[in-house]
Formats: sequence, structure tokens, C-alpha cells
Amino acid sequence: MADKRSRLVARARETVRAPQAQALADDRGDPKGYRVVAVSLYLPEATWIDHATRSLQVAGNPKANRSLVVREAILRLQESLEGKSPAEILADFTARQARRQQGYF
Repeated sequence: MADKRSRLVARARETVRAPQAQALADDRGDPKGYRVVAVSLYLPEATWIDHATRSLQVAGNPKANRSLVVREAILRLQESLEGKSPAEILADFTARQARRQQGYF
């Protein structure tokens, strides 16, 4: 049994692929110009995004998808936070969270 194990270990060492430097390179400079990012959403948020996507499709944009809706939301957030200091951004987020917890959103 030990002999078989030794042969298997030796064979594994012979056939293991070494990582290539290119495969290890940071892909942030990817020419595609975008990255796939996973985010966690609560069900009401995910449902709302799906509803907005369907509304855009029904209204005549057959290529509308979740990414379009989320990217537009991000652009609107960027516009609303433009020129604010980190402290002002924190205050804005904190105030919105407080209003949401009180049921105003």
C-alpha cells in the first residue's frame, strides 16, 4: 500500500501545473473596461431591481437588465455625493439610514 501511495504522490508531483506569471497578474488593467462585482441585496431590493428592469423592457428598452439599473443608481449616487467631504458623505449615509429605520423610505 505504501508503494502505491509513493507512486501516486510522485505522479502527482510530475503532472502538477506550475502557475504562469501572466495568470497571476493583476487584471485591473483589463482592456474590457469593466469588472464583475458581486453584491448582497435584501429581497425587497433585488425584487425592486427586477421590477425596474421589467418596466424598462416593457417601456421599449429590450436590452435593459439588472446591470443597467444598478449602474444608473450608482451614477445618481455619484452625482448626489459630488464635491462632498468624507465627513459629509458619512453624515448623508447616516441620515438616510436613520430615516429608513423610522419608516420614511
